[in-house]
Order: sequence, then C-alpha cells, then structure tokens
Amino acid sequence: MKFFLATILLTLSSSGLFAQINFNNVTYSGTGCPQGTVSTAVSPDGSSLSILFDEFRAEVPDYNQPAPRGRQVEASKSLKSCALSFTASLPAGIKVDTLEISLQARGATILDRGVEAAFAAVLVGYNGLARSRPGTTVIAAKKWRGLADTDESWMETPRTSVPLMSGCSGAQGKDIRFDLKNHVLLEITDRNLQKHGIITVDSNDLNGMLKLTLKTSPCGGRGARLTP
Repeated sequence: MKFFLATILLTLSSSGLFAQINFNNVTYSGTGCPQGTVSTAVSPDGSSLSILFDEFRAEVPDYNQPAPRGRQVEASKSLKSCALSFTASLPAGIKVDTLEISLQARGATILDRGVEAAFAAVLVGYNGLARSRPGTTVIAAKKWRGLADTDESWMETPRTSVPLMSGCSGAQGKDIRFDLKNHVLLEITDRNLQKHGIITVDSNDLNGMLKLTLKTSPCGGRGARLTP
C-alpha cells in the first residue's frame, strides 16, 4: 500500500521556449521513510520529479522504536519523520522570484480518548542561488487533542507562497537546494498502553500531491513567468 505520494512539478518558460530545470542530489532519510521505501521518477521531458512513499504512518503503543541509551522504550509515543532534499538547477539568465507550494494530503486517524496525534509538512529551508531566513515555512499542520474517541478521514489542501528573490543563474551559480520534512506523531498522554492510536497519510489515487512551482523572470526584469 502506498501511503504518501508527493509530486514536485517545476517547469520553466523563457523567450517563448521551454527550458528544462535539472534535478540533482535527491535524498531522503528518517523513521518515516526507511531506505528502500521511497522511489523517484523524472518525467520524460525532465520537468517533474515524483516521490512515492511505501510507508507513512505511526501507531501506538509502539514497541519497535529504538530506546535511548540507558532508558526504556517510550511505547506511549511514536514519531515518524521523513526529511527530503533535492536541488533545482536553473537555465542561464533566469532568476526565481517566488516558490508557490500546494499540498493535497488525504489521511485517516483512529484514536482512543486520551491519545493525541499530529501531521505536519514543512519547508525547512533553501540555499544556493537563493537563501532562506532562519525558521521553517509550515505547509500543513493538523492536530487532534485526544478529547474523545476519534475515527476520522481527512483531507488537507493548503497553498502557500514563499518569496525567494534569487540571484541570476549564471556567473553566481545555477542551483537552489530545497529541504522539506513531513512527520506524523502519536502520544498516549497518560501512558496507558491499553489505549491505541494510528494515523496514516494515504495517496492510493494520487491524492497527497505536493506541488512546488517556481515563479521566474528573466534577469533583465522584462516580466515574470509562472511555470505551468
């Protein structure tokens, strides 16, 4: 079962012609995406990068997580995270004005009373031809307080715009590296291990699409172009 599908689509138009953005250094790590559970594919025209997660879920009690040295496993809490990184290499003579992000995340949350849960997706930052300020940009954040038994199917479809104001691709370089992170969290607040909770992010039918669009313009400043 595929729990999370993120598709990153970046295309560029310049002087009436489509110029290709190249993707490099695609990496992932974390308890939410063990090695071998993420696959990637680049479209034939090189305009998009798709990332498919085999696992993106958390469950409590969680007896399988590693225990800190000298301590017992905190089975009442489970945090699953996945850090993603990739580099976009721009054609010469182009700068990026804005990064526009949209997310469609469909999930299911089943909790006993007293079990809290959370889902979040964030843009950790970016560097290279554009550099982010300290702090993260929250793409999506959803929480359940555990005040009652819960059996909920849900959908998050946020959109956000991040000013990049990059330098010009060319003599200053051509790469921008983006770092993102997704996580799901469960916690039994009173540590009663008879209680149960599970949260999944599901993308069987292509829901769960993360789309990042670069709003670009020629370095000469003769009008911005928004990638389709």
